[in-house]
Amino acid sequence: MKFLAKKSHLSPALTAAKFVVPAKPAVAIAGCFLLRLKDNNLEITANDLTGLGLCLNIKVEGEENGEIAVAAADFTEAVSNALGDELTISATGLNMVVSWGEERDSDLPGRSPEDFIKTPDIEPDNYITLKVQALAYLLSKVAFAASKNSDNRPSLTGILFESEESRLVSVGTDSHRLSRVYVQPEAEEPFSFSRSSIIPPRAIQALLQATNAVGDSEASVAMGFSETHLKFQTPGVKVVAKLLEGPYPAWRPVIPKKLPISIKFNTAEMLEVLQSVNVAADKATHNARLTIQDSIVRISAVGSRRIREKISCVYENPGSSEPLHLGVNVSYLIEILKICGSEETEILVNGEHSLCEILPAGGDSELLFLLMLIRLAE
Repeated sequence: MKFLAKKSHLSPALTAAKFVVPAKPAVAIAGCFLLRLKDNNLEITANDLTGLGLCLNIKVEGEENGEIAVAAADFTEAVSNALGDELTISATGLNMVVSWGEERDSDLPGRSPEDFIKTPDIEPDNYITLKVQALAYLLSKVAFAASKNSDNRPSLTGILFESEESRLVSVGTDSHRLSRVYVQPEAEEPFSFSRSSIIPPRAIQALLQATNAVGDSEASVAMGFSETHLKFQTPGVKVVAKLLEGPYPAWRPVIPKKLPISIKFNTAEMLEVLQSVNVAADKATHNARLTIQDSIVRISAVGSRRIREKISCVYENPGSSEPLHLGVNVSYLIEILKICGSEETEILVNGEHSLCEILPAGGDSELLFLLMLIRLAE
């Protein structure tokens, strides 16, 4: 195998592929890329042995077709550290050489491509097509709410995909907070999705990194689902991943039908005071109290020290002039407001204990957040 490649093209592709390779592989071959050259197309394949596989393609100047497995970390580092943009990569037997000039090269031991652990192929029976940007938007709005701990309920570490009225609805929750977003599939593309599939966020992250590396960031993603696996594909990237096993919590009944109490405020102003409060809040609980009365939100917390802040708001509480007290995890609230991303935000509640609904002010019904309220001692 022999080809010429630009470091500025090859290095980002290797970095993206390395995302799925285990940092400490149980066996050496598990830490490898499979490189396959056919004419002017270099195919780079990687997997993590837990069901996530990535294959990306870049254009090179091919001289001799072939294939070899090579340690992902070593090859990525060798290319990254090469002191020139014009690279020649060649493999003879199980030896690879990366060179960037006369007597300027790096030798790497290779492995037999026959030993490489292949990513399973799947036969999807459900289909969705989204733009890469739409999938990135979806991930940015719901992944933060997924659980970071898989010990008790592994399904909560995933992102739920379902269909609703010819739209894709996606949900993330860790049982303390919930995010839901609707995304419109591409018009005139296949939309046949009747499953409830729990997607590992790393599969979407791998696709986004790879599409950015190979120039597919404006492309459409053909998304296919079987009972156990998913396949994401663009012109230059393919991702296969094992779906997470359920059940996923029934999220629709959790969303309140009508919450009569409304608090609207400037998002940037609220973020500024919440971040000030969070510095002093208890580092274990991040608890804070919001007291709303007479168009003022007062925020207080006691941790390393006591702190009080306030901002103005538009407050509607039909039938009551009494102050409203809400206990929140201020760190969670900060994260939601940042991800909400609107100039103004509205919080809706039914009372002091249960949950609050957080929406971008202005009626963007595509996006919704829920946050459990906390009972605080008086």
